[in-house]
Amino acid sequence: MTTPARRRAGRLAALIAIGVASAGLTACGSSGGTAPDLAAGKTTFISNCGSCHTLADAGTKGQIGPNMDDSWRASRQVGIRDSQFQGTIERWIRMAQKPMPRNLIKGQDATNVAAYIASVAGTSQDSGVFPAQSTPEVPNPPRQDQE
Repeated sequence: MTTPARRRAGRLAALIAIGVASAGLTACGSSGGTAPDLAAGKTTFISNCGSCHTLADAGTKGQIGPNMDDSWRASRQVGIRDSQFQGTIERWIRMAQKPMPRNLIKGQDATNVAAYIASVAGTSQDSGVFPAQSTPEVPNPPRQDQE
């Protein structure tokens, strides 16, 4: 296997490991105590998340954050359950990375949004699963003892 192929394989293995770990941590579904309200989740997603995230069902076209449909389509195609998506999304809301602020939404709102996204993301045929792109080879800098 070439070095770029090894890096891609390593990244894929890491993503799978994260997904499996998240699935294990969230197999019981959301952390909230009340059943999620998908209609409220859609409304909250549109008003709080849609300016950054694309999601076909919500009609949002955000370009800053990940496209929710593209992000989840491949996982959905291999059989990941909505409860696993929901738990992962709730965790991402709590532990978001910049530019998204952590805990942008909280409590039942976060549960509702996560359940809504999990129920619809990656179900439309508006875009396909994109194959991994090759990474250009970056030469290693000379080691100190080789200069």
